[in-house]
Amino acid sequence: MKNYFKKAAVCAAAATLAVGSMTGCSKNVDGSKTVSTVNDEEIKLGTVNLMLRYQQAQTAQMYEMYFGGSKGIWSQVADEESGETYGEQTLADVMEQVEDMVILRQHAADYDVAVSDEEKDKIEKAAETFIEANEEETLTYLGVDQSMVEEVLELSYYKEKMHDPITADADTNVSDDEAAQTGVTFVKVEDSEETQEDSEEEKADAKTRAQQILDEVMATADADMDAIAKGVDEDLSATTTHFTTASTAEEENDTAVPQEVRDTVKDLTDGEVASKLVESDGAYYVVRLDAAFDKDATEDEKQIIINDRQQELYDETTQKWREDSKIDQNKKVLKTLKVTDNDKYSFKQAEEEETEDDASVTTEEETVSDESAE
Repeated sequence: MKNYFKKAAVCAAAATLAVGSMTGCSKNVDGSKTVSTVNDEEIKLGTVNLMLRYQQAQTAQMYEMYFGGSKGIWSQVADEESGETYGEQTLADVMEQVEDMVILRQHAADYDVAVSDEEKDKIEKAAETFIEANEEETLTYLGVDQSMVEEVLELSYYKEKMHDPITADADTNVSDDEAAQTGVTFVKVEDSEETQEDSEEEKADAKTRAQQILDEVMATADADMDAIAKGVDEDLSATTTHFTTASTAEEENDTAVPQEVRDTVKDLTDGEVASKLVESDGAYYVVRLDAAFDKDATEDEKQIIINDRQQELYDETTQKWREDSKIDQNKKVLKTLKVTDNDKYSFKQAEEEETEDDASVTTEEETVSDESAE
């Protein structure tokens, strides 16, 4: 969850602010106060609060989509040792995120990166749209004015623009040997082991079903392993995947392809099915080697390796910049912001007269009754 908080909000905020609208009844925020100073550059509380509330709304939306609700997430303890809640952690993460974006902008000239006049015009118009779409009361709650909305958007532009120049020196040369992947298809049949008494019987049944599948596969030209598996047991299916055979790869923790299966396919040729069942951890596998060298999967793995190298270079560079920066947070001012379950922020569809792409963000302070608090 913490990683999601760190990465998700900025781009979403930039995309949504252009058409966003907020209404709410939170406590007023004095956005003009300086909440942090980075290398003598002041960050206003309103800028941080705006980023924070978009992140809060986006996270709530994600929980609604995948888990059916977000109630209680902000009060959950994220760090058992410190007792820090997800709400407190989110605030700290957003504060750090904004500081890092300011540092990125401060180093932009080193890479000849700048926001163009055209982009500045877009930022200004987007901020105007946001301000016009919101009631004065809402803007007061958020503690933002147009300059702070523009600041959020400009920082987002710099964050996006700085990535490629920073990662340009990452090594993008990856050989086949470094990324080699082997493609396999297998059917896994296992006993349920519902009770210890029945486990041997269940295991025997699993082996019988696996053997039946293997016999049919071996007897059928261009066998459809998935169809054959389902014909034996509708709950079974074939899995097509790949695993690394790169000479430089460290020992993998990925258990998607058991070691026994990997060892078996070493002796097969492309398209060949293992003539015997492969047993691993109480399960039986019908195994086919699709490709000892899976070209497409290897190319995908090369890109993953390149992306990892670029991310590592980006993280090392920006972390060093942060360590070399003079950052002075005003903890007293920062503590005036709270992320709680009582103060809700969510995206909603705009009014009918607006375009279908428009969206708004609603903030709603929820009154917690004695009953619900219990």
